[in-house]
Amino acid sequence: MPITSQRAAFLSLALAQMHAPYRWGAKGERAANGAQLFDCSGLVTWCLHQVGGPDWRATHNTDRLWDVCKPVASVADLLPGDLVLYGKAGDPDHVMVHVGAGVVVGASGGGRKTLTLEDAARDAARVKAFARPEYRPDILGFRRLPFVS
Repeated sequence: MPITSQRAAFLSLALAQMHAPYRWGAKGERAANGAQLFDCSGLVTWCLHQVGGPDWRATHNTDRLWDVCKPVASVADLLPGDLVLYGKAGDPDHVMVHVGAGVVVGASGGGRKTLTLEDAARDAARVKAFARPEYRPDILGFRRLPFVS
């Protein structure tokens, strides 16, 4: 499967958010200091919308991404821009974007109590990269976003 222009733009935009602070429930809104804020599914849905994909910001979290996006069979089948979801069986609670060579990027390190910039700084919760999808051992599986161009 080729890397489409929409997929490439999505990936570029996700990478451009590196180090943006994490805030539970955030989907790209700005803090008082101008910093753009994301949680894990908020980063995915905001980037997808910015590149002309569906606006899932109000309706999709990790559960919804798991349910509606097309499954990818294995880590060997991942394309840059595919999703890696984590959690307990039947209950995804975290999502990252595969960027290639096993590297994943996403809003990570926060949780339900990460609500302020101070919380994010204390917990080093931000958009960051990990060298392998297995940085968390609870991988549920992989999904493909509905890129059209």
